[in-house]
Amino acid sequence: MAAKVDELDFSKLRAFDLVVKHGTLQVVAARLNLTVSAVSTQIKRLEEILGVELFRRTPGRLTITPAGERFASDARDLLDMGERALTRLSEQTAHSGHVNLSLGADYAWLFMPKIDTFSARHPNMTTTIRIHRGTEAMTALQKGQVDFCIGTFLRRPRGVRIRPVVTSTMSIIYKGREFEQIASPFAPIRYRVIIAPRSATVRARVEKWQQLKDKVSVLECPTCHTAVDLVRRGSGPAIVHTLCLSQAEKNGIHATDLGKTFGVEQYVIAYKASTLKQRVMDDLLDWLLH
Repeated sequence: MAAKVDELDFSKLRAFDLVVKHGTLQVVAARLNLTVSAVSTQIKRLEEILGVELFRRTPGRLTITPAGERFASDARDLLDMGERALTRLSEQTAHSGHVNLSLGADYAWLFMPKIDTFSARHPNMTTTIRIHRGTEAMTALQKGQVDFCIGTFLRRPRGVRIRPVVTSTMSIIYKGREFEQIASPFAPIRYRVIIAPRSATVRARVEKWQQLKDKVSVLECPTCHTAVDLVRRGSGPAIVHTLCLSQAEKNGIHATDLGKTFGVEQYVIAYKASTLKQRVMDDLLDWLLH
């Protein structure tokens, strides 16, 4: 038993805990800044160490086993104890001050848990989060109104540094099953397509696709989750981030991942070099990237 304990580490427990919470390797990989294959390997290695099957694997889905459910509670307790220990240690050197962040509404679900945890570890630090579109975010950054911009940006001004976090392909989503056997992924799009988010990056990419160019009208909406809801209500097919789709309620919605052939959206953190002169900013950036 001691040998097994020696082989355990928090990275495997963290990966397991997140898979239990989110139910998909893609989201966990994005949260941990790893590949899907790396997360899968961590889970398999944890199963080897424990000598039990934690998940049943079926195409496109992981289902937790009874043994996995029992271990999930203990794993969460171990992670909580580790976080409490780190919090007590960091309280002696906690940051203070103010941080301004610009965050796109469509991917707040991916970054807010990291921001919340960082804020909890530094209770003397205040954080303001502003929701901006890409161009607005870059303007605010250049004017010094925000310290970091998190999102996808078509324009990257001189003097702004970029750190990539995660990438996502695009998916076409539609209601009903009539297009499942048709080879072209664009078959569901006839007269109109919903695009989310209302960003220049997505719009610019769609306008280059010969399958859609000058053939359909475009309905823009604020977020991918809004697009999913509009599709469910029968407003038409939509193009959304595949990564966002993993967090949406998809009952009755069918999706086709367009893959890297049609381009990927890169989620990045943008900032000025001078921002990192403050230690709190340097530490926050490191936290958001990992």
